[in-house]
Amino acid sequence: MASQAGDAPVTLKMLCDAHDGIARATDIDALRVEMQKFATGMEFEYFAYVLTINSPSLKSQQFIINGFPPKWMQTYVAGDYFKVDPVIQHAATSTLPLLWSDNRSVGETAEFWEEAQSHGLQQGLTLAVRDQPAVTSLFSLARDKVLDLQSQRLAALIGRAYMFTSLLHQAVTRIALPDLVPQQKASLTHRELECLKWAADGKTSWEIGRILGITERTAVFHMNNVIKKLGATNKIQAIVRAVGLKMI
Repeated sequence: MASQAGDAPVTLKMLCDAHDGIARATDIDALRVEMQKFATGMEFEYFAYVLTINSPSLKSQQFIINGFPPKWMQTYVAGDYFKVDPVIQHAATSTLPLLWSDNRSVGETAEFWEEAQSHGLQQGLTLAVRDQPAVTSLFSLARDKVLDLQSQRLAALIGRAYMFTSLLHQAVTRIALPDLVPQQKASLTHRELECLKWAADGKTSWEIGRILGITERTAVFHMNNVIKKLGATNKIQAIVRAVGLKMI
């Protein structure tokens, strides 16, 4: 497999090429090409990327770059497998790599895995990235053969896949995220922007007031202005939109 120790120089070149290709990409089609090249180089037939925006105040949105079999995606949607997909459930609480286990014949996900295997998704690897509020991305590699690697080679595969996933995530948020988050032309004052940044850091209005030397009531006033200018309904939604607009 491409992740063997003797293949390290080739893999390093592949990662460098992927870095250059992703950095130059200006649309999703270009990213898809890089994903296909990487998957093939790692000896996986299939790939998929899912970016999810999910916050209490927003309807969950998914942006998908699909390299899985079309019939599997049709089955996935028709069966509403999003609700039982163990990969999605894992990513909701952890950013640790998930190697699709062979112990999948029991429990409520058994039907899910049986259906996936019938479409050629025998084994796979999924990695999650979260670096912005309410924004999570998943990158999965899948193949129709069992992944049989010793721990050192498996660790190398995971490391290289994680590097690629991080590069891909940054590119997708650069290219696609602004279109997923409602665009608002907003001109924030210096104080409003300060309050917004501290709110994105998880500070309460009282804490923001203490940090900036203003009253809690004034901090609330500034955040309310931010929410109104960004066309949001609450603070969390305002933060998500500000991230998408690259304001913070």
